Amino acid sequence: MKLIRLNNIVEYVRAYELCSYESLCEQFDVSLSTMRRDVDELERQGKIVKVFGGIKLSEEALKDVDEAKLFKYDYERDKIAKAASELVDDGDIIMLGSGATVAHMVKYLKGKKGITLVSNNLAVLNETLKCDFNVVSIGGNLDKKIMSFVGLNSSKQVNELNANKCFLSCNGVNVHSISNVADLEADLKRKEIAVSDKVILLADANKFNKMSLYSFATFKDLDYLITNKKPSKEYEKVCKENNCELIIAK
Repeated sequence: MKLIRLNNIVEYVRAYELCSYESLCEQFDVSLSTMRRDVDELERQGKIVKVFGGIKLSEEALKDVDEAKLFKYDYERDKIAKAASELVDDGDIIMLGSGATVAHMVKYLKGKKGITLVSNNLAVLNETLKCDFNVVSIGGNLDKKIMSFVGLNSSKQVNELNANKCFLSCNGVNVHSISNVADLEADLKRKEIAVSDKVILLADANKFNKMSLYSFATFKDLDYLITNKKPSKEYEKVCKENNCELIIAK
């Protein structure tokens, strides 16, 4: 039981990058003292490192990039992804950014007719191999940490395209900004927002009240925010003020 939990903690941190003790205790339904013992064990194994505010993967663990593992925690993501897919209409041109939650959308799009999917993310593109709709791949320099193509060529390609809807994930959401840990990925997301008629953000509850280094949007850029738990009143307020529809995935 403990071994399974330890492995699951590693994969959870791999997916969410920086995790607080509070979020880990809630996710795994254990006491703070139990989680601290688990973290100490994982630190001895060289899999995680303690940082201010929580833990993150060690450099050694980060080298083990396995996109399939990011799908392990799929229940909450599936709920968000399914809700997002319901916003896609037949004939739409859609852009899907990086992130496991966005990648989970693809399997729910199989019944759509005449759609064109545009993405720079390998996980998304890999999922489209099982589908028969039109796929456009954005090329560029491969960032292996996020399994996405980014850079000048990627941005140039996006600038030349148009989309009905853009589906994006993030590393942090607060009432002032939507942010990302990687600068080139954040820049590409700004370009995707600029060429899309509608912008949909997919963000699970763990992303709220967090801020990463690079902002790529504010709530005025969003048409929809899809999450798995009802956020605090301040987020309901900022959504209403900016005509952003808040969807709680069931």
